[in-house]
Amino acid sequence: MKKKRIIIILAFIVVVLTGCANNANPKEVATAFINNVIYGQDKEAAEKYFYQLDAPSEKDLIQDFSELFDLSKEQAKELATIYQERLEKETSFSIKMNDRTGKKQEAQVTVIGLDSTKFDQIIDQKTDEELVLWLKKKGYDTIRTIEDIDKISDENQLNGILKELDALNDKDLNQIQFEALKKTFKELKADKEPKTIHLELEPDKKEKNYWIIVDEEKRFNELLDAFQG
Repeated sequence: MKKKRIIIILAFIVVVLTGCANNANPKEVATAFINNVIYGQDKEAAEKYFYQLDAPSEKDLIQDFSELFDLSKEQAKELATIYQERLEKETSFSIKMNDRTGKKQEAQVTVIGLDSTKFDQIIDQKTDEELVLWLKKKGYDTIRTIEDIDKISDENQLNGILKELDALNDKDLNQIQFEALKKTFKELKADKEPKTIHLELEPDKKEKNYWIIVDEEKRFNELLDAFQG
């Protein structure tokens, strides 16, 4: 009899523990989702609320940066670290739950993301600055901007600079680009204009004790665009 009572108590504890995620505050569920897929945080909460999330890993981000900017894995890892730091420092979000009847819940997410509207322009500027620094290391200390090359009247000096630029190898070009990327990423600031994303949440029909985000991949891409700017 005592053994049977213990089994019943243990079964009750299991039901309580496994059922709590489904009874969670939907706002907390949405918050855990965003913190996990965007910031790589709240992993324990995400595991509690979701049976499975296809959130990108740091490895995925490093791979993306490596392919996008033609960087080594070590360079891409350093850039990914800077990018994540800017996300955490500059971006933010707030959630308002819309009134819904039934099991489905809708979260209205207001995102302050990064301002990347001038990213290409800044990257070009930083690349020119890195090129000037490279020329200075070659002994051309009088050059302050890339435009100064066109103002050089000394033909020998000009030919020397053009020869140096023509001799730039892939390793030097890669390092110049990498340094320019790092400086550009470090200067990323928050956008002034917020963006709004709508998330639909509902209990997982297969895994009864968990939640799902309706159209998770599509909603994730919308969030990523909003945070990245």
